[in-house]
Amino acid sequence: MFKTTISTKSLSTLALGALGLSLTSFANAESFDERWYVAPSASFIIPDSDRDTENGTGFKLGVGKAVSEKWNIELSGVYDSMDAKKGAVDVTQMGGFFDALYVKNRSKKFSPYGVIGIGLLNTEFGSDNDVNPAIHGGVGFMYDFCDYGAGIRSDVRYRMDQDNRLPDADRFGDIVFNLGLYIPLGKKQEKAVAAAALVPAVLKSEPKVTVLDIDNDGIPDSKDKCSNTPSGVKIDAFGCEVDNDGDKVADSKDQCDNTPAGIMVDAFGCPVDSDKDGVADYQDKCKNNQPGDIVNAVGCEPDSDGDGIADARDACPNSISTRDTGLDGCSLNDIVNTQKYGFEMASAELNLPAKNLLSILAERLNAHPSKSIEIVGHTDSTGPAWFNNRLSVERATAIKQYLIEQGVDETRLITKGIGPNNPIADNDTDQGRAKNRRVEMFVMD
Repeated sequence: MFKTTISTKSLSTLALGALGLSLTSFANAESFDERWYVAPSASFIIPDSDRDTENGTGFKLGVGKAVSEKWNIELSGVYDSMDAKKGAVDVTQMGGFFDALYVKNRSKKFSPYGVIGIGLLNTEFGSDNDVNPAIHGGVGFMYDFCDYGAGIRSDVRYRMDQDNRLPDADRFGDIVFNLGLYIPLGKKQEKAVAAAALVPAVLKSEPKVTVLDIDNDGIPDSKDKCSNTPSGVKIDAFGCEVDNDGDKVADSKDQCDNTPAGIMVDAFGCPVDSDKDGVADYQDKCKNNQPGDIVNAVGCEPDSDGDGIADARDACPNSISTRDTGLDGCSLNDIVNTQKYGFEMASAELNLPAKNLLSILAERLNAHPSKSIEIVGHTDSTGPAWFNNRLSVERATAIKQYLIEQGVDETRLITKGIGPNNPIADNDTDQGRAKNRRVEMFVMD
């Protein structure tokens, strides 16, 4: 009698233990929705130019099912209609496809996917019709808008059918845009009841089946791909911390949780900024700035005159010309072609204002060691021609000598005098003659 009692209790324990294991297994099943669904959608078709038809419209109806965390299979029927252009024949198409969908981020409301499929299309040109093999592929997205699991679905596909009835084409390639819904069939799956709740209290003294979960995140170690998850953080179906922007930095540590895909980030999940100028490398067109530099939206220092020299290092931030700009940001044309050096009547002596201008010019010339200049002396029309011609040469030579004293290489300075032959003002007035007594310089190409 005693042995029978023990045997019955043992069998009861085994039976309940088996039930608990079964329910526990159900509770830890994959998280994707295993219901069949229907997916009706409207279509817009951009036809192959060889069809000689206008853009068309159509309808597609799919029936499918998720078979794993990443994959759906689907059977679909299509109907399309494309009106002929002038002188062509209207086209209608009916057919069916077997599709495979690769779904990313199934656990989220927004799930992008890729699709590829194969099928048959019956294409009718006027009264002529023919059935041909066809393939298509594309990308799209699904968006859940209710707890039941239904949502919006849209994709774009490139569809090619092997129709060789036209003399100049043996296949057609059309672009098809689809917009519609997906609607699950049947009741939504409920979460499994924990097996431990079904074990009678009378058996508490019996050995229990223990499911290992070292980090206590609710995912058994047998399925947990991240078995050391910190307590209290959001996790996905595989026991790993959620990383919404996919930058491999978990949301709990990510200080920039909307980083664009593919961008290099630091340990805090923020885009890398190598030169510390406040502009991330992926947006930075000038990656060698110094900390503290003032930069614009693309990470470059302002350059007001567009000469390639930042304003902070540009001695001429408002250059007249960017041609031949030196390392100091100044162009020879800024000084050489805009300054004229005046002289007293019958004199080749440089006055103080002229020397001040020439000192600045010497600095510019030394910043452009590959350039030469021509120095041209002028006079007014007062006095004999032979005197004025000699005086114009002396004036050009005086400026050349001063530039040499300021460190400019003599071989870069070319002088000549042309006397009164090129006036810039009226020689009949004192003011005009003063303007004509001058030296001009030109940058040699």
